[in-house]
Amino acid sequence: MKFTSLYPQDPSRPVITFTIFNFPKNKTWWALRQMGLKILEKSAGATFSKMLGSGRKGFDLMPNFRKYTFLASWENDRQANDFFASPAFQTYASRATEHYTIKMQPMQVHGHWDGKEPFSVSERIGKNYQGPVVVLTRAKIHVTKLLDFWRHVPQVHASLKKSPGVLLAMGIGENPITQQATVSIWDSVESLKKFAYQTTGHKEIVHRTRQRGWYSEELFARFVPTATQGTLDGKNILVPQLEMIRLASVYYP
Repeated sequence: MKFTSLYPQDPSRPVITFTIFNFPKNKTWWALRQMGLKILEKSAGATFSKMLGSGRKGFDLMPNFRKYTFLASWENDRQANDFFASPAFQTYASRATEHYTIKMQPMQVHGHWDGKEPFSVSERIGKNYQGPVVVLTRAKIHVTKLLDFWRHVPQVHASLKKSPGVLLAMGIGENPITQQATVSIWDSVESLKKFAYQTTGHKEIVHRTRQRGWYSEELFARFVPTATQGTLDGKNILVPQLEMIRLASVYYP
């Protein structure tokens, strides 16, 4: 299965990939075992990689044992392509009912993941870019702050999923209780900004995060989607945005 390119790819540049897998009911235990073995994390060319679970209702303490994700940072586009064509990936993906991958270039990154800086900001992304954007937030929660943190999660997640312009919003993580992350895809930078700066629930949660010191480590990143492969719930969710992406000012001349 080939990638649908949204922008011309420079095969020598680093690239980030995010993949979502949906598994059938009869592969539930197989998929869970692969998660435990971290089978996809043993990939040549990946400078950072994580196999991650997901929440049952998108954002939930209860895991969805039929949906998993894989996030990786690659030395270059060739290494990424080699991985997705490899027997290891093909064998894993063949058990899924469908899978969807987005290639991305980082446009803004703050923070750390396991003490590392997993993504390097692309200098080729134009400052005036206004097209679709992928957002990743990840945090490690202090054990003593768990109850307070989870009391406030439903409100902000409900507002996120209902926000105009959001194409996808889901909770992912290494641990469903103490190591949480969210991935959201927006039809434009403008839609994201309206949610971040004008939504009351989101502004409150940001304030409480700083005030109450919930996190021992956190990371925030925005990405420009550059290519896609496969489907999610039967469709390529970025297809309606292709014309906007191609017209957007992304790379410097």
